[in-house]
Amino acid sequence: MSRANQPNVVVFITDEQPAFMTGCYGDLLARTPTIDRLAKTGAVFNAAYCASPICCPCRAAMMTSRHVHTVEVWDNASPLRSDWPTFAHTFRAAGYRTVLCGKMHFVGPDQLHGFEERWVSDIYPASFDWTRSNRQGAAVNDGGQTRAMVMSAGPGETEDMLYDDLVIRRAAEGLPALLADDRPFLLVVSITGPHFPFNVPAAYWDMFKNAEIPLPESPPGARTREHPYVNWVRASGRLDEPVPDEVCRRARRAIYGRMALVDDHLRKIVSTLEHHDAMASTVFAFTSDHGDMMGEHGLWFKNTAFDASSRVPLIFSGPGIESRRFDETVSLLDLGPTLAGLAGIPPLNVPTDGRDLAPLLRGERAQEPGQAVIENYGEGLHRGVRTIVRDGHKLNVCVDTPLELFDLRADPGEWDNVVGDPHYSAVLRDLWQRLDAASPEPARYDELRWLSEERRLALLAAVPPAQRPAWRDDWRQEFQATFGRPPAGERGNQYPVCDKE
Repeated sequence: MSRANQPNVVVFITDEQPAFMTGCYGDLLARTPTIDRLAKTGAVFNAAYCASPICCPCRAAMMTSRHVHTVEVWDNASPLRSDWPTFAHTFRAAGYRTVLCGKMHFVGPDQLHGFEERWVSDIYPASFDWTRSNRQGAAVNDGGQTRAMVMSAGPGETEDMLYDDLVIRRAAEGLPALLADDRPFLLVVSITGPHFPFNVPAAYWDMFKNAEIPLPESPPGARTREHPYVNWVRASGRLDEPVPDEVCRRARRAIYGRMALVDDHLRKIVSTLEHHDAMASTVFAFTSDHGDMMGEHGLWFKNTAFDASSRVPLIFSGPGIESRRFDETVSLLDLGPTLAGLAGIPPLNVPTDGRDLAPLLRGERAQEPGQAVIENYGEGLHRGVRTIVRDGHKLNVCVDTPLELFDLRADPGEWDNVVGDPHYSAVLRDLWQRLDAASPEPARYDELRWLSEERRLALLAAVPPAQRPAWRDDWRQEFQATFGRPPAGERGNQYPVCDKE
């Protein structure tokens, strides 16, 4: 395949990045100059949403362009079957060299799913160990995703930051060889930042020493109007007691610092491409798998349908892509088809739930309302929550619980449920019909999810921990070989490998 007519593609994925705390999305405090430069010269989607506000299901859906209930990756210990084609397969079928460098949280023995090469193995377990049962009620989190994690906010270096050092080092060192290859390439660089823990190296902590860190707003009586699913999430994270204001500021300060660190990582990749005069001819995409509540609604981490948790940054740059902002609602399910469209390669002959946004990015079609379907069957929930976002409105549906409808333009904080307002009756009817068309059997999905949990727990009970397959290489050995020292010790607290993601 000739490089002359096939652009290289680089995808940079962060983890748990709150879009609302990113500079190009309106946060004046954020230090994200590289992200902001990409946004200024590329195309920015203001209303991009994840497929699920939890890592494993979202990434599986994003890679396959299929809804969560279709691929049946329910939580952070669910395996993605090897017979699901991904956008890595699409590019490989078109003759591209396909490389994954960093995290993708594939559970199971298949750690490639269409990629030919993986330059750094995953940081998280590829086993079933994080499985919890939610049939009788939402499981209480017994890992790191609890109030105690927020209370520990402050300066410090943790093991996941060292993982990102390794990922960026390998990607920056490997890019020149990819650029010199006869084949065009797809390179996915995926880091763990700015995902909690709420710690950051001292240099990045000090960047915000005199900053006025804003606190979340909370209208009077808001807790009394919470949906049952929010109560499940709150109980699961042991968040019934509010986090003190000073701790909230410290936690937000840490994530501002972690996003500045993420921006420095991104700068190394962009600078490498620019050094080789390749940035302008490369299709470049920047996104995150989901957001973080960061104290909004008194919640932390993700797992909710609120925008803070489910809206993501999404930026494209490269040949033929117009520099502009789009208000059209889009989904991470659209990522794969759009990358293929921008690269000019044919999609695989399989069904898809995503859309090719390339014509929109090239100015070949006008904006349209668009829609995003978000499904959450992960930890912290007894029943699954299905969400649809379209044209500034969001509908949340959960079996045997009340409906929620928000007007995101009038109520961006998502405090006022307007489901009973006659003014919104036509919107409610339209969204409900569209959601049921996309995911028509919610009770069945709950049962499939519970059965999956129970199967995995049975397997765990049958096999002692020492005999369970790792299904991955140890990135710590890779770090030792690259940097000549172990990724622990004097560098600071280790990030517990088996904590909940």
